[in-house]
Amino acid sequence: MKERFYLFKRNGVFYVEDGQTGRQHSLKTKDGIEARRMVHARNEAVRCPVLNLAIGRWSPGHER
Repeated sequence: MKERFYLFKRNGVFYVEDGQTGRQHSLKTKDGIEARRMVHARNEAVRCPVLNLAIGRWSPGHER
């Protein structure tokens, strides 16, 4: 499966590009490991939105 979000670095700061829309957004980090985690989380959210919703409903601090 082709990933929707791609990671790249510009002037020492990591950015993410949406492969579907072409939009680019700063991740506001210079840490490569953290940037890869953020991009992976975005790709997982697109891949399995039902799981993402279930985690959001379960998360502590999000009381209903």
